[in-house]
Amino acid sequence: MKTWKNYTAKLLLVFLFLLLKATGFSQSTGRVVINEYMPWTSNGCGTTAEFIELMNFGPGPMNIGCYILTDGDYSITIPPNTILKPGEFYVVSGMDIIPAPCANIDSTVHVNLNWNTCGCTSAPIPTTGDGFFTDGGAASEQLVLLDSNLNVVDAVVRAFPLEPSSTITSANVSGGCGSKTFNINTMSINYEVLGMSAGRGNSFARKLDGDCGWVKDPQQSAHATNNTPGATSDIAYDFSIVNAMDCNEEHGSIEVFVKHSDYASVFPMTYTIVKDANGDGIFDFTDTYTYGSDNTPPSIYIDGFGVGRYRLTVASVKGCYLETFDFTILPCRALLPVQLLSFKLDQSLNNSYLFRWVLGDIENLKEVVLEKSSDGTRFVADHVLTAAGTGTKEFSSYTNKTAQYRYYRLKIISKNGASGYSSIINTSVNVSFASEHLWPSPTTNNINILLSSPEKQKAVYTINNLSSTLKTGELDLQPGHNNFTIPVSSLPPGIYQINILKQKSPAQPISFRFVKQ
Repeated sequence: MKTWKNYTAKLLLVFLFLLLKATGFSQSTGRVVINEYMPWTSNGCGTTAEFIELMNFGPGPMNIGCYILTDGDYSITIPPNTILKPGEFYVVSGMDIIPAPCANIDSTVHVNLNWNTCGCTSAPIPTTGDGFFTDGGAASEQLVLLDSNLNVVDAVVRAFPLEPSSTITSANVSGGCGSKTFNINTMSINYEVLGMSAGRGNSFARKLDGDCGWVKDPQQSAHATNNTPGATSDIAYDFSIVNAMDCNEEHGSIEVFVKHSDYASVFPMTYTIVKDANGDGIFDFTDTYTYGSDNTPPSIYIDGFGVGRYRLTVASVKGCYLETFDFTILPCRALLPVQLLSFKLDQSLNNSYLFRWVLGDIENLKEVVLEKSSDGTRFVADHVLTAAGTGTKEFSSYTNKTAQYRYYRLKIISKNGASGYSSIINTSVNVSFASEHLWPSPTTNNINILLSSPEKQKAVYTINNLSSTLKTGELDLQPGHNNFTIPVSSLPPGIYQINILKQKSPAQPISFRFVKQ
């Protein structure tokens, strides 16, 4: 575990871009890598079946227009305004359609760019003989991906010494990409060294998408995920949310623990963070991107997150060992002393709905607001109810039925100013489908939670007492009812609140209160 001094220093890194230029991990919305390539085709496939597969690992989309691929003898310029979404592949080859099994052992591959017809090469690439690459198992052909300003994005080589290179002037593609003159022999390039001979009819592919390890496979997966049977990475990551809520001066924080046998070979680690700035659930060019670097193994600690949804992509010093994590930072929430025991749609009448709910410890209740929504996201108050008394009490309320409003929930406001929300009831589906609750309370070891979801999605939760967040976690929801058991035996006796935020639900979490004995 790192010291607080380390944490404080890293707080500043969130706002700085300290990336090494040699890594190719530049300030961008995504991370594009050479993911697979075929340098020496089998006799039956021909030279034009050579291919290069690029992949954008994310976290956001990338405009790879005017990027340049080169082997030192020829260059290929990708047409302007070519957008790759996170996880998408882009295949460049010497033909439009590569028949199986020349680029994929079980399917025909439709390429994205044919270098023999695109008008985007520095010179005509031979269609026989060596083709784009120098053929032969002893060849040490390099492959370099440059951005439109000739910054190195990615670079691989079979072995040193490199094949001799010459000065190249890239194509001016339809006037949209200006010509660039360069010689990769004179450039500072940090190559990934594969260390294996080509072998006719084999592609070089990363063991896993974005990994630093490579394998030699029989033309396995151009345009698709590299799923080499039994392949594993020699790096592993443990992601954890250190503080899941943004509260006053204590903002959200995360930590990624890196497991590797040689930290000097992977650190400094670099990262890109994107925040879903407009709350639309999509990470794109309109969102907010932050960049940083960490050179203090074995973990990456990042602080200073406000409320919102985020995606983090980390990479090693060479720009590979890529991994992505999604997480959510919740708004600060005081403990709700009122306990919501149940909330359900009891009756659907001709002109109205009848809702019933049960609250515990109502002596701490200020008011309950029955809220309604047309889309399940933006809610408005239907009416406000107050109550007097102590202990547990059942409430009921009629509301007028309209075609506009199908979604209902409760906002529970306690006398200490804390507020919590019930689950959302969709009146157009089966009544029982919307029931969500927690049991038992009080408890000694575990709490059980029933959650419903119309689709597959993730949810994050925090367990809080009056002063801090004590436990966080993630839940995988499947369509329908979901039962989860969460251990709480490590918590000291007291009153707690669990807040649950679904990935595809409004920003307000569902809140349950429970007692730990």
